[in-house]
Amino acid sequence: MRKILIIALLICFFSCTSNNQSNIANFSTINLQVGIEKIIDLAKYCTTIDDFSFENVSGVLVKYDETSKTLTLLADGSKPLVILPVTINKESVDLILRINPMVKHKFKYNVGKTDTNIVVMGQFNDWSRTALPLQDDDGDGIYERYVYLKPQRHEYKFVVNGKEKIDPNNPIFVSNNIGGWNSILDLSDYKTEKGGKIIKEKWNQKFLTFKYNPIDNNSAIKELFVMHNNSKIDNNLFKKDSNFIKIDYTKLGDGTLRIVGIDNKNRINAENITIIKDGNPLHPKHHPNDWHFAVLYNLMVDRFWDGDNSNTVKVNTSDLHYLANFHGGDLAGIIQKLEEGYFAKLGTNSIWLSPLNTQPDSAYIEWIPPNRKFTGYHGYWPIAARKIDSRYGTSAELKHLVNLAHSQNIKVILDFVSNHVHEKHPYFKDHREWFGSIELPNGEINIRNWSEETRLTTWFDEFIPSFNYPEAPQAIDQVVDDAIWWLKEFKFDGFRQDAVKHVPHIFWKKLTARIKSEFPDRKLYQIGETFGSDELILDYVNPGELDAQFNFAIYFNSREHFSANKTDFSELAGIIETNLVNYQPVNLMGNITSSHDQFRFIGLADGQVSLSDDGTERTFENPPKSVQNVSSYSKLANFHAFNISMPGIPVVYYGEEIGLMGSGDPGNRRPMRFGENVTANEAELLKQISQLNKLRREFPALALGDLEILKADGPMLTISKTYFNEKILVMINNGAIAQEIDLKFMKTNEFDLLTSGMAKFDQNKQVINLASYSHKIIKF
Repeated sequence: MRKILIIALLICFFSCTSNNQSNIANFSTINLQVGIEKIIDLAKYCTTIDDFSFENVSGVLVKYDETSKTLTLLADGSKPLVILPVTINKESVDLILRINPMVKHKFKYNVGKTDTNIVVMGQFNDWSRTALPLQDDDGDGIYERYVYLKPQRHEYKFVVNGKEKIDPNNPIFVSNNIGGWNSILDLSDYKTEKGGKIIKEKWNQKFLTFKYNPIDNNSAIKELFVMHNNSKIDNNLFKKDSNFIKIDYTKLGDGTLRIVGIDNKNRINAENITIIKDGNPLHPKHHPNDWHFAVLYNLMVDRFWDGDNSNTVKVNTSDLHYLANFHGGDLAGIIQKLEEGYFAKLGTNSIWLSPLNTQPDSAYIEWIPPNRKFTGYHGYWPIAARKIDSRYGTSAELKHLVNLAHSQNIKVILDFVSNHVHEKHPYFKDHREWFGSIELPNGEINIRNWSEETRLTTWFDEFIPSFNYPEAPQAIDQVVDDAIWWLKEFKFDGFRQDAVKHVPHIFWKKLTARIKSEFPDRKLYQIGETFGSDELILDYVNPGELDAQFNFAIYFNSREHFSANKTDFSELAGIIETNLVNYQPVNLMGNITSSHDQFRFIGLADGQVSLSDDGTERTFENPPKSVQNVSSYSKLANFHAFNISMPGIPVVYYGEEIGLMGSGDPGNRRPMRFGENVTANEAELLKQISQLNKLRREFPALALGDLEILKADGPMLTISKTYFNEKILVMINNGAIAQEIDLKFMKTNEFDLLTSGMAKFDQNKQVINLASYSHKIIKF
């Protein structure tokens, strides 16, 4: 009876209906690549679809599959922007389709005498080892294949008779950070010219005013589309006058306002997004707890602080490195730091706890050579579904921790492991049929095979079995029940979801449906971890699955610039613009400077580790020493200043606020330090990170403002963020020489948010001086 009731509630709550209050979730702008089909799973936006229809439009071939409830779109490139009217359960929806040009590139490989099976793989197909085979149709010994690629830099390699090889005819290659190399193909020169920007200009009690900033003197808006939620708004609610757009927002209601247009040269203007909540544009003064104004602190419980020595139990075995053993950090330690006000002083208002499930009491030998021993100190080897490891603390302590955090207006999310368990887990012992096989059909051991073909079946180690959810629906129900239990029992504010791409969509859809059903009045946040292409990452970010994932596209392309000795930000500008298109100009993605899976940033900035290093090997054989260069701290502060100015949620990985040194896993998980164990340089960095966090939470322009890159040249990066009447300038000098910044558009001294004083500049030159390795944030 209970299951029947839950199903009825789900249908009632999520079914698409044609009443005045739409139950169809908001669609984001859909990015299409010319020549490549895009499949939209409509169940991610509306779980029950009784009828569906669409209008035929020029520029895009549209197909609907009644059985799978999927929409297939294929753009021919004749138009840059298309509005596709569809009807779902008698309700009209207007889909914005943005058409992105592609480059048709030919891959070539000269075969050897025994080379018969050649495949190209790369970021563009999530490293699939089978999807793109090359052919020798003319028998000349050269295997070839055309592939449509984005006009950007790509990493790729060939799979020749099952073995990975870089392109022998391409001298440009880069480390893949896991002991190998990838060839580089740079198609950035093929980028098409972008249109102008639509910027939030003014906000009063009735109207929102937007300004069109043309890309050149001869451009003007030819077509303008103003959307509220899923529909174009009535023409009488807005008017366009010269380069200004004025909208009567009081008649729209809450939701998402989107503006996008095409200029007279057929260029798309950057999309503008405004969130309206409780009748006004979203603002931290009125909604300080909204996730758009969050700063997330990521801590590993065992490595943060030991508040109770009595529960510290280390694994006693030979050949176990101290960094691979338990250290004693616990919930009591986190409670102590909450009581001391550490997180509030740091400016963070949300905490991400590493997994808390009971872990095995023994060390296990890693299957991957050189077969070192590790323990489950990190929490990712669960042997119990609903029990806290006693080394971390008790249920009472966890409830106290969450309640204490909530009393300080700090949210707490839990790292949840859904892809796998440890072999000692009762689920594996009692329900072996819930799990897949460690062997592939060809007999190959399926451990850490990250390719597209095996991502849903691979095991992380021989003692860590992965669920086979497609073949075991009972396992989905059980693990979803477990997730709901943690939310109910401890009042968590959401989840950090581990290994998202290794878990099928059906799991995420069921979990999110249950969360929305069980907690209809709470906005619980789910952020996932997926390494892969933008398309793969974003495939899980939608109303029916996750709120966000980590923005690795920005992270991987920015850390090398901020850590470099000779920074050149010129190519970063294009990456940022592409990211704004792919991830939307307002989003909840996570922005990091490091994580428990990545190199500690300061090791890179200090020159002690390199991206070409084997990070784990460096941890055990040649770990980096203490920071040698004061500028390394400043580089890290600059990187965080950049992150707080990007759309999404800034994430502080524990220790980054003091520049904790480390290489790769587990060297990037050294114990946290506080108080007298923090040096003067580290304390200064802590002060800077805290200032930046507080600014991010106070000024909506940093979180929601329209981003314009004013300068990206050499070590200088200047970004403007505008949110109606609030305009903020973020200036970063990541070089060893002081720089002068041209501020001719400034008429008076402006307010320096970091010094809480007026920003002084030379009135004669109209420039401001920016010291080496420093940043300024100025409010107009």
